[in-house]
Amino acid sequence: MEKEKVAPETIAQTYFAEKPKQLRVADLEQRFVTNGFPLPAAGQEALNAYGIYFKKQLKSKGIKVGLFLLCAALFLIKIINLFDKVGNVTQIAAFLALTAYALVQGLIWGMQLFQLKEEISSFRDLRKL
Repeated sequence: MEKEKVAPETIAQTYFAEKPKQLRVADLEQRFVTNGFPLPAAGQEALNAYGIYFKKQLKSKGIKVGLFLLCAALFLIKIINLFDKVGNVTQIAAFLALTAYALVQGLIWGMQLFQLKEEISSFRDLRKL
């Protein structure tokens, strides 16, 4: 008996719903191969699915990155303004903590987006798609 072919969208949705520790295009490609797709088509389908996933992540995380980095810049301006006044040590410390958090969180999300884009482009270059 021949295996029933599953839609590429379904395979991609189940892969991304599992939230793997590290996202790899090759892992998704292997899922397509195990579901009966030929190797060149599996690679192209994996790239297409990752392209759609990247666009979704860019919309959600990209906006968060922009907002967090903007908040960090605004907090830095507030800190600079507070340095002029004497006796604002607790306010300065609080704004320094908020600035550090916003900056680090924004940079982490930005690096995750960059890593995802690099994974897609390196897979495309490796497979020459």
